[in-house]
Amino acid sequence: MIGVKMRYWKIAPGQHGFLWVEQRDRGCIAVGWSDVGNLKKYKTKEQLAQAFKEVGYRSKPHQLWRFYTRVLPGDKVVASSGRFIYGLGTVIDDYRFDENLYYQHSKPVRWEVKLWEPLDVKDLNLPEKLVRRLRKNITILELTYKEWNLIDKAVLKIKSPFEGISNFEGMLRAPETEQEVIILFSKLSQHLKMKIESVSTRFPDAYVRVRKGKGWTTKAAEFEINSSDFITHGHNPEECDMIICWKDDLKQKPKSLKVIELRKELKEII
Repeated sequence: MIGVKMRYWKIAPGQHGFLWVEQRDRGCIAVGWSDVGNLKKYKTKEQLAQAFKEVGYRSKPHQLWRFYTRVLPGDKVVASSGRFIYGLGTVIDDYRFDENLYYQHSKPVRWEVKLWEPLDVKDLNLPEKLVRRLRKNITILELTYKEWNLIDKAVLKIKSPFEGISNFEGMLRAPETEQEVIILFSKLSQHLKMKIESVSTRFPDAYVRVRKGKGWTTKAAEFEINSSDFITHGHNPEECDMIICWKDDLKQKPKSLKVIELRKELKEII
């Protein structure tokens, strides 16, 4: 690789990062457009463009061709999609068409930073211009060395309480939906001295049994990703006893409403 310039890339591990766990655990970064098959059979971008038409893709092959021809061993990658950063790594080998992956066009990556809980780019004190670039709805974006360096330093500066874990009780990443908050709550219920009595599709989400002295009492609970979602969703605090959430970001809490932040609880036992 002597004489080859190192490049820096933002590559999305699926829309909203839904393929991060697969790519993290398989040691790769991968992109879509799999229906065109192994890219090694195409000699030019024009041939790939014709294949795009034949399989019915409306887009042009610019991003896929860039991934194939310009992302090289030694290059740096930030796995990022939308608001979130999932990992940082180094490309360690050439292109592979891997039929065992959901997205089959891949490059092997050594992930130096693997996040169980993704980082929100707005929390990293990055320049606004760089934040806007990272949040672009684009699969692959070349970064400058300066931009990569800012991202690298910002990510390493934040000490994740979940650093080093890739699995908690079968959960391969932090909750990103209310349903996943419910699953995590069920796994932490013994630690919290609580039990699920029933779960509903209406407000409130559930009734839970809470340890009180030598007995148990029933409380109405609403599950949210962020506690502030309770207000955003227009729920009435008088009709609920507690919010069970992943993150507690509610600044002004109704006095009658208890908030249980699972992130805080999990930190205590990891």
